[in-house]
Amino acid sequence: MHVTVAVGDGGGYGVPTPQLPVPLQKISPRKNNTRAGVRITLGNFMKYFNLVPLSLLATAGFSHNAFSQTLAYTLPPIVVTATRNAQTIDDTLASVTVITREEIERTQAKNLQELLTGKPGIDIINNGGRGKNSSLFLRGTNSGHVLVLIDGAKAGSATLGSVSFQHLPVSQIDRIEIVRGPRSSLYGSEAIGGVIQIFTRKGKKGFSANESVTLGRYRSTQITTGASMNNADSTLSVQLGYDETGGFSSQKGNNPDDDGYQNTSLSTTFGHKFSSRVSLDASFLRAETKTEYDSWATTTDYESKGVQQAAIARLKYTPTPEWKMTFGLDQGRDESQEIANGLKTDRFNTIRDRVYLQNDITLNDNLLLVLGFDRQTDTISSNIDYAETSRDNTGVFVQHQWFMQKADILFALRNDNNEAFGNKATGNIAWGYRLNKTMKLLASYGTAFRAPTFNDLYYPVLGNPDLSPEESTSSEIGISGNQHWGNWNLNLYRTDINDLINWACAINCNDTDFTNDIWQPFNIGKVRIRGLEAGITTRIREWTMASTLSLTDPEDTNTGNKLQRRAFRTARIDIDRNTKKFSAGVSIIGQGFRYTDTLNSNRLDSYYLINLRAGYAVSKQWMLRLKLDNALNKDYELIQSYNTAGRSIFATLSYSTP
Repeated sequence: MHVTVAVGDGGGYGVPTPQLPVPLQKISPRKNNTRAGVRITLGNFMKYFNLVPLSLLATAGFSHNAFSQTLAYTLPPIVVTATRNAQTIDDTLASVTVITREEIERTQAKNLQELLTGKPGIDIINNGGRGKNSSLFLRGTNSGHVLVLIDGAKAGSATLGSVSFQHLPVSQIDRIEIVRGPRSSLYGSEAIGGVIQIFTRKGKKGFSANESVTLGRYRSTQITTGASMNNADSTLSVQLGYDETGGFSSQKGNNPDDDGYQNTSLSTTFGHKFSSRVSLDASFLRAETKTEYDSWATTTDYESKGVQQAAIARLKYTPTPEWKMTFGLDQGRDESQEIANGLKTDRFNTIRDRVYLQNDITLNDNLLLVLGFDRQTDTISSNIDYAETSRDNTGVFVQHQWFMQKADILFALRNDNNEAFGNKATGNIAWGYRLNKTMKLLASYGTAFRAPTFNDLYYPVLGNPDLSPEESTSSEIGISGNQHWGNWNLNLYRTDINDLINWACAINCNDTDFTNDIWQPFNIGKVRIRGLEAGITTRIREWTMASTLSLTDPEDTNTGNKLQRRAFRTARIDIDRNTKKFSAGVSIIGQGFRYTDTLNSNRLDSYYLINLRAGYAVSKQWMLRLKLDNALNKDYELIQSYNTAGRSIFATLSYSTP
C-alpha cells in the first residue's frame, strides 16, 4: 500500500443555562468565599502587531490612585459547563471565558465568527463571507475537536464531525461559556480542545419585549423580535430572527457573482416550578438556512439549504437538600441539502438523541460528588449509501470536588462504550491553590478522545471501519489575580494527540496525476500543541478595557511541520466608554501568518482589523447603534483565494421594555 499523508484540518462542508437546583449560597461548599471580580483573559499586541503606541495610549493617564479609587467590582459570573454544576468562574479549576448578552449587544456582533474571533485560544476561518462554511480551532486542535452544546444538547454533524458555527444565530443567544482544555471525562467524545456551550435567551422578570432592525453593506438586513414572561413559578420566552445578506463573490477569480445568505430562526424556552423540590424546563432552537457558495475551478451555481435544531427537556428533583437529581432528554439535528445549477445533489441529515441522569450530592461543606450516565444514539439519512446508519454510545461518569481553605482539588473519570469501537476511558485531575486573597495557581491534567465519524468509518469505498478513536493528553498550569486595579491571568498548556485520523492516498496514488487516486482515513497522525494565553481586564469610571493574547505552536510530530490553517498568534484589544446616553468603543484584532498546506510551502500574511462602534439612547426603550467594521478597508485572507468583507457600515435601531 502506498500512503501519502495529509496532516491537519482543512475544514469542510457539513453541518436556558441549565438551572441546576443549587441555591446561590450553595454554589461552592466553601463557607468563607468573599472574593469578587470578573476574570477575563488578556494580552499584549506590542511585540507581534507593532501596536506599541496604541497599547501605551490604552493605559496612559490612569494612575495607581485612579485605579484604586474608581474600579467597579462586580460579582463573578456563574458557570456550569466546566463541572456540570454551578460554580463561580473564580472557583472553577479550568480556563473559562463567559460572553454575555450585554457583550453581544455592545460589540454589535452579527454572527459567531465576529463574536468569538480573538477570544483566548480561538481561531476561526471562513470560506468567503457570512453563512459560508466556518471551521473553529480551539487551542490549535482540529475543528472536530471541540464539543458544542446548545442548552446542554450536543450539536454537530455525525457525518462530517464538526459544527456549522456559521448557522447559529447570535440573535437567539443569551450567553456563551467557553471552557478550554479536555472535558471528555464529563461529556465523552470530541472535547479534546474544549467545550463551547451556547445558552438561548430566557425570560426576564415580569413581561418584556424586544425588537431590533439592522441594515448595512452588501444588502444586509437583520430583524429580531421577541417577548418573555416570568413570575414566581413559571417563565416563557419566544424569539424570532431573520438574517439576510446579498454577500459578495466567495472565491477569487471564479464565478464572480454575489453569494448571498439567509437565516430564519426561532427559539423558545419554558420553565415551571411545581414545588420547592420539583421543576421542569425546556428549550427549543431552530435555524433554517440557505447559502450560495463557490467551488474550485467551476462556474456552477452552488447552493446549500440546511437546518440546525436543538430540543431539550429537563426534570429536576431534590429528594433532600444535599441530593439533587436531573433527568434530561435532548435531540440535536443537522440537515443539509446541496444544490448545483438548481438540481439537488448530496443530502446529509443527522439526528442525535440523548437521555441522561445526573446526581449532585453534597457530602459535607467541603465535598461535592457528581454521578451520572448518558446514552446517545446517532442516526443519519442520506442519498449516499452508508454501510451503517446508526450507532449507540453509553457513558458513565463520576466527579469529586474538594473545597478546602487554601486548595481545591477536582477528580473526574468516565467510561464510554461505543457500538463502533468498544470501551474508552478518560479522566481529569485539577488543583487550585490560593497564594493570597488576590492570586491563585492552577494545574491540571486530562485525557480525551474523539470518535471516528460516519464518513471516516462507513462512507462507500472510502470509509475505514477499522479506525480507532483519536486520543489526547493535556496538561496546563496557570496563575490568575483579582487586584485592586483589575483582573488578569496567564496560562500555559500542552496537548499531545495520537492516532489522529488523517485522510491519505491509499490506492492508485500518482505523484502527478491525481484523477484516479483513492483516499481513505487512517490512524497515522501525531500532533503536539504548545500554547500560551494571557489576559487582563479593568473598568475605570465609564471606561472598560480588555485585551487577550493567544500564542499557539501546533506541530505534526511525524514531519516536524506546523499544522495548516491555524494562526500562530492572535491578539485583541477592546476599549469601551459608556455614559447614561452615549457609548463608544473600538476592537482591534490581529492575527499572525498561517500556512495553507501541510508542507508549509505557502502561507497567508498576518493582518489586523479595526472595528468601531457607537450607541445613543434615544429614550429608556429605544437605542440607535452604528458600527464600522474593517475601518481601514484591509484586504486579507483567512483561506487562500477566498474573499473577506471590506469596509462595512451597519446601523441598528432597537427597542426593549425597561
